[in-house]
Amino acid sequence: MITLGASNINTLDQIYPLIPEKDLGRLAKLFCREQVMALTNQKSSLPMILNPIAKITPSNGFGVTVAIGGTNGYVSAFRIYKGKKIKFLNRKIFALPVYTSKEKLFRLIAENIFQVTKNKKKDFPIGIGLAYPLKPMLINNILDGELLSVTKGRQIEGLVGKKVGQEFHKFLIKEYGVDTTVVVANDAICLLLGGDGTEVVGIVGTGLNFAYWQKRFAIAPLKLGELSGFGQGEVAVNIESGDFDQVEGTKLRKVIDQKSDDPGRSLAEKETAGAYLYQIFNAGKEEILSKNFPDLSSTDQLNDILTRAYNYPTNIDKAIKDKAYLFTERIFHRSAQIVAIELCGILFKISKTRGIVPIVMEGGVFWKAKNYPSLVNLYINMILPEIIPSFARLFGSSRRGIAILAKSTY
Repeated sequence: MITLGASNINTLDQIYPLIPEKDLGRLAKLFCREQVMALTNQKSSLPMILNPIAKITPSNGFGVTVAIGGTNGYVSAFRIYKGKKIKFLNRKIFALPVYTSKEKLFRLIAENIFQVTKNKKKDFPIGIGLAYPLKPMLINNILDGELLSVTKGRQIEGLVGKKVGQEFHKFLIKEYGVDTTVVVANDAICLLLGGDGTEVVGIVGTGLNFAYWQKRFAIAPLKLGELSGFGQGEVAVNIESGDFDQVEGTKLRKVIDQKSDDPGRSLAEKETAGAYLYQIFNAGKEEILSKNFPDLSSTDQLNDILTRAYNYPTNIDKAIKDKAYLFTERIFHRSAQIVAIELCGILFKISKTRGIVPIVMEGGVFWKAKNYPSLVNLYINMILPEIIPSFARLFGSSRRGIAILAKSTY
């Protein structure tokens, strides 16, 4: 057991405090209220993007899924049998550059597509799941998305404001002579569609986001105008929940925010997601630990501190190591608090406040950080004591959703 003196605990509380237990429920209800306001076209920090998709059965055949995340991307060929069984044939993983251009990204994707298809140039549908905010739209009955912004510390020059599917379609024709269907959706929506009927899904990895199925009657008619020509009874809602701004900022969040490419935005994400957690550690280590403590380069290293796997320099003594452990623990606890607040806000919104609730989750922070699901469960229990969240990791559910989209028409 690690113990620190009162002065050290006070320093940690001043620089990076936990959210008080009495405020957790209030903030969850604020998150619920922000959703209601967004769905009734009132001012809200949550974009609440409606997507013109339904719980659909795809057609049989061959296709390719592409996922572009905050750190990595992958391409996978697939084949669908009998409208249900999806067999993924192979997969290529690639690193996403911090800074790139539309053309370079498209070429990287295309090169990987041709590797998994063994240079097949016949027409086959391509589904792209993108881990950035999109404005969804139906173009000739094909789902596409206009890229609204690039988050998670990445930049893609020349793609913001463009319809990603149409742009990639034109690129394939021009550069490779391939004319095929390209379907595009947000990664959380892909996870929802491939989540085996689950009503709520979330991603806590490089970024933070949630999506869920919302009854049509709970959305204002003016807001539903975004889905012209789409009349299904349920609507897939992408919250872009990293933008929630009602949690009072800490000293370290303000430092990270000011240094970021999007100051004033993605405030919840900057205290929750893997792209930022190690930066919080770096911003506070000099005051909490020591000037000699090295900068971390990833949130994986932050988790290494918790699991005793971090390779400390020889000049770091046990007292500093103990402080590093407790500071790291605090960072993950506050992250889990914000995730619990947002999940409970969604559960308030869809009136699921009792019993077992299945929730499909993805992301390295959620599944790799030490005891992270248990931490989220702990704070959910403080807000909704009658809820039992059943967190599931359905391997391949996100790319299953992308495949379903690729082989579907509207």
